[in-house]
Amino acid sequence: MPRNLIQFFLSFFLGALLTALNFTHCQSAITNYGREITNKLCSPEMEGRGYVNSGCEKAASFIVSEFNNLGLLPMNEVSKQPFTFSVNTFPNKCSIRLRFRRQIPGINFLVHPSCAPHHGRLSLIPMGSNEVLSYSYGKLPQGKAIAFVPHPGIPRDSLRIIRNKLEKIAQVDVPVIEYTREKLTWSVSSSQFKYPYIQIFDTLDVSVPKQIKINIDAKFEKQVSVDNILGYVAAKNSSDSFIVVCAHYDHLGRMGKKTYFPGGNDNASGVAMMLTLAKAIKNQALPNHNVLFIAFAGEEIGLKGSTFFVNESGVLLNQISMVLNLDIMGSGEEGITVVNGSVYTALFDKLKQINNSTLSVSTIKTRGRAANSDHYPFSEKGVPSLFIYTMGPNKNYHDIFDKSEALSFNRFDELSYLLLRFLQTF
Repeated sequence: MPRNLIQFFLSFFLGALLTALNFTHCQSAITNYGREITNKLCSPEMEGRGYVNSGCEKAASFIVSEFNNLGLLPMNEVSKQPFTFSVNTFPNKCSIRLRFRRQIPGINFLVHPSCAPHHGRLSLIPMGSNEVLSYSYGKLPQGKAIAFVPHPGIPRDSLRIIRNKLEKIAQVDVPVIEYTREKLTWSVSSSQFKYPYIQIFDTLDVSVPKQIKINIDAKFEKQVSVDNILGYVAAKNSSDSFIVVCAHYDHLGRMGKKTYFPGGNDNASGVAMMLTLAKAIKNQALPNHNVLFIAFAGEEIGLKGSTFFVNESGVLLNQISMVLNLDIMGSGEEGITVVNGSVYTALFDKLKQINNSTLSVSTIKTRGRAANSDHYPFSEKGVPSLFIYTMGPNKNYHDIFDKSEALSFNRFDELSYLLLRFLQTF
């Protein structure tokens, strides 16, 4: 092959390689920012963004600083919207022992979100489904605890009924230990039982031990103060109309001194996507809509922040053209789901049409109404609201494995582009 021809091909392939590298770098800058935000919100210093060691407050301060860095404007000169609620917390000791073996929180057991404090041994009285359902209050003496052992293959609906009964027992009568083969999934509660309720993961192939040793500190906080974080970008043209882009930043916090729930996908990734869109819209505002970005607190404890905003905010609901709520943005290999897509069909069709031209995600599924995130208080007031979350192989949810490093961010770039194009149609 002639030397000049070899040089031509080398130059061609080198140029193509550099172009590809530059393109990849450009494409990944958005994802890098998303990962950076997610990593920060999932870090141990954020305490799981809950109500032990001011975790939620620390996360709020970080988001306020990020809003300021992006140049978002306070809403009516207010960047924080404070409110309070009650919450059950587990700030210090949180351990159990079975057969002299210490169990690991989040892996071997969970305390019920409403679990009461307890220190000492309890004798376990094994009970099956029928025994629990027919249980008469006041039956067991002090120092005894029900140990519920479900039979294999119990229907989910039946298990739900039994758990309701077990919760009532722990509220007023005796401690409860529940054995389970299901994935351990935690939550947060605004109440505290009178007695402890502990869920233990077990294959159920071994017999229930005679005793359990419990060392659990539970502290009921009656007035925890948290903040919704507000910032907006004004429209290019003077306008009284708003679009709300929101994501909740709170999570489950700590279960004792050594265990915390990072909340990577739920919902550090959603906050990261919201901030990504805020950065883009700050650089290029929408022509006829102000965009209000809200990081909600209190979502995990019953949509407290969004409900407070809807009921108390100075922004009139009839000024809001649409709410776009973001959660679980860390994957996307299997597409996205749009809650309220079958309710607000014009909005859903518009989003799907844009995706048909951009090929941002492989699938867009639609769902009906669901009270599963912060869009719900808005839509119940008649405000058009969509809730979008990604689908993918990461199934960690409300557990200690929902870490930032477990997220692929497979379609973060493409999804941010899709959502930005969607918002630009308003």
